[in-house]
Amino acid sequence: MSEAEGLKSSGGGWGSLARVRELKAKLKRGEAALGAWLSLTDPCAAELLARTGFDFLLIDTEHGAWDLVTLQTTLMGFNGTDTVPIVRVPWNDHVRIKQALDMGVEGIMAPMVRDVAECRALVRACRYPPDGGRGFGPRRASNYYRDIEDYVAIANQAIFVMPQIEDIATLDNLDEFLAVPGIDAVAIGPNDLSGTTGLFRQHKHPTNKGAVDRIIARAAAAGLPVCLGVNSKPAEQKELIARGVRILLATSDMELLAGGARHVLEANRAAIDA
Repeated sequence: MSEAEGLKSSGGGWGSLARVRELKAKLKRGEAALGAWLSLTDPCAAELLARTGFDFLLIDTEHGAWDLVTLQTTLMGFNGTDTVPIVRVPWNDHVRIKQALDMGVEGIMAPMVRDVAECRALVRACRYPPDGGRGFGPRRASNYYRDIEDYVAIANQAIFVMPQIEDIATLDNLDEFLAVPGIDAVAIGPNDLSGTTGLFRQHKHPTNKGAVDRIIARAAAAGLPVCLGVNSKPAEQKELIARGVRILLATSDMELLAGGARHVLEANRAAIDA
């Protein structure tokens, strides 16, 4: 039995965090992971997308209308799937990170992580002592304490940690930032990053494009996979993967709903008018 088959056979992710461990193993093998944004708070949206076959879903609690009860209910939509729930927390705050992890979130993406100290604080918030300072109480994460020993034994190793670079000042100490022990990948936030250059959303401007390219190149040199933090098109994927962007976002629940609705409306109007 292969490592991947062994992890999947351990069942459901309870305690052993099997699916996130397989995601990390996949990235370490140099492969790409394909995911989507989840912004709608109805748990049916999570269940629908998680059962589609994405490697992960990135739950955006930074900008969506999420409360803790809604997040916990949404996580239940991942039950029985191999799709990893990664949450972008509202801020790099150890309290919110602790709450999300205790609910069973298997990966944390923190926005606006600006310097080495903040990156280390993110890792610390995701790790139990002695490796970090995460408070203890993984109720749902440990199958309501039924798998507590398994969970505690593997959690520090398994939880996926991804800081998001969204400030041009971070590039002043980029290599040191990328070398922080405990991060599994690095994400970029092109829109907010461009705001800190004074060239808001001018993504083709040499300053903004150069900053993004530099993050990708230095992360690749450090052996860290990159997430662009925005959706990319199928025609772009192979080039992005070759550069080191191996955590790919293909779409979002809102994009699918809006685009599908528009397509159906336009098709029916065309048929009526024909």
